[in-house]
Amino acid sequence: MRGHIARRGQNSWAVVLYIGRDPQTGKPKQKWFSHKTRREAEVHLAQLLSQVHGGGMLPDTKIRVGEFLEQWLRDYVEMNVATTTKAIYEEVVRLHLAPTLGHLPLQRLSPVAIQSHLSGKSQGGLSQATVHKIYRVLREALGHAVQWGLLSRNPCEGVKPPRLRRSEMRVLDEEQVRLFLGEAKRSSRYYALYLTALLTGMRLGELLGLRWKDIDLTLGVISVQQIFYRLGKQQIFKEPKSAMSRRTIALSPLLVEELNKLRSQQEDHRRLLGDGYKDHQLVFCQSDGRPLHAHNLTQRDFRRVLERAGLPHIRFHDLRHSHATHLLRQGVPPKVVQERLGHSNPAFTLAVYSHVLPGMQEDAVRALEGRLFGRD
Repeated sequence: MRGHIARRGQNSWAVVLYIGRDPQTGKPKQKWFSHKTRREAEVHLAQLLSQVHGGGMLPDTKIRVGEFLEQWLRDYVEMNVATTTKAIYEEVVRLHLAPTLGHLPLQRLSPVAIQSHLSGKSQGGLSQATVHKIYRVLREALGHAVQWGLLSRNPCEGVKPPRLRRSEMRVLDEEQVRLFLGEAKRSSRYYALYLTALLTGMRLGELLGLRWKDIDLTLGVISVQQIFYRLGKQQIFKEPKSAMSRRTIALSPLLVEELNKLRSQQEDHRRLLGDGYKDHQLVFCQSDGRPLHAHNLTQRDFRRVLERAGLPHIRFHDLRHSHATHLLRQGVPPKVVQERLGHSNPAFTLAVYSHVLPGMQEDAVRALEGRLFGRD
């Protein structure tokens, strides 16, 4: 297999591969791959020659973006990606990439075309987060096109995605926590769940997947071993993503007492319903034992409790933020907070909760002055 680089006009270069002779005419057969720079062409030529000499096949220059994305979903995503992520990739390809970019030849997919596509999505009313997700999926797919020798470089490298804005973190102060829990205890059957969220900082999926065998009420500890979520009509139980997420969390006496009450209530329901009780051994579940619906919990009951308590609207995840913020304000070491939350390291915890640091530093200075000079 031989190849060379040829110039095509002022701003175009081509990789030209000699692939033998036509058996009917005897004329040389060549395959051309166009590029905007000589450097791109040189890199691509080296990749192609290495691929062919290693026993691989020459890429199809006529493959279109839509055809490639279907191949990527079938040959890579199906076997290597978690169920939730796979569903996201499939949805993005089906709704946002294939309809607009699918007809373009893969070799001619340029940064300009991608940038225009993302701009059109933003102007069409999609959120910045959704447009950024479209960009990430396309970048991931085209990265595999480069690995497979279909492209010499990823055109997404020349694209500037929309800037993501962090969701505003809202934290309940001490009085608001008391108002929230007081209303939840009075009007919600999920009081124990809300109390656990505030006193452990567990994620919603971790709470919904928590089993009684993961709790030692005698020692007062929870072991986070699985999460639960729904994907369409599927109910999915799986291990947490990282080793740090699989953690042990100490419980307060108040929470141990409340969980003991909840277990007694569940045993009553189990006896009452008999075979009608669908026992998944879940701590927080529906009255017949089935897993809770996260959307119904957060968008209905949780919101109603906040409204009745006269509190501002917050996300369920902000209960986790409230837990961490109050611990840090009480002087709990960031390492301990990191371990309770399941973060990868204390630096990440401090970066997320940097809003707590100014007040902590002022308190530390006053404490140091009092310690050294006996001043209040």
